[in-house]
Amino acid sequence: MKKFYVMGSDLRLRQTINYRILFLVFLVLFCASLMAIAYMSNNVTINTLKIHTTDTVYIEDLPLTDSAITKELTQLGCMLPNVALAQFKIETGHFRSAICRENKNIAGIRNSASKLSKGLNRGHNVYSTYRDCLRDYVRIQNKYLKNIDGRYAEAKDYTEQLKKVR
Repeated sequence: MKKFYVMGSDLRLRQTINYRILFLVFLVLFCASLMAIAYMSNNVTINTLKIHTTDTVYIEDLPLTDSAITKELTQLGCMLPNVALAQFKIETGHFRSAICRENKNIAGIRNSASKLSKGLNRGHNVYSTYRDCLRDYVRIQNKYLKNIDGRYAEAKDYTEQLKKVR
């Protein structure tokens, strides 16, 4: 092994440690530790739901974009999906609020007695996905629309007439 010397303040040569070898040993151990951590954390699943059938299916959550939300609301039969989208933006500060992110609640729904809700956080419903929140919103909307006919307007089929206007 090669010997390394350094000159001291008294101008004498003294033998010293080979720091290059120590650095390489440290680097190898550090890399091995990172690889072990990565291997152990490989079993984590984020934002997916496994449905047990003959095949495994993953349901992705809804992206928080105007087009995706409007499309989903339309597919769910929401009345005035563009108005609902505007309400959601006001409720969540354009989808940036903590309740929106933590609770997956883009509609500001509170105390909804729904099977879609997993509970409450900060006084607002908590959902597994943004889609569940939209489903609950449409469910609540339909509940209130049932009470419009004969009370809000004279026409008995007022709700059906509104749906045709879309």
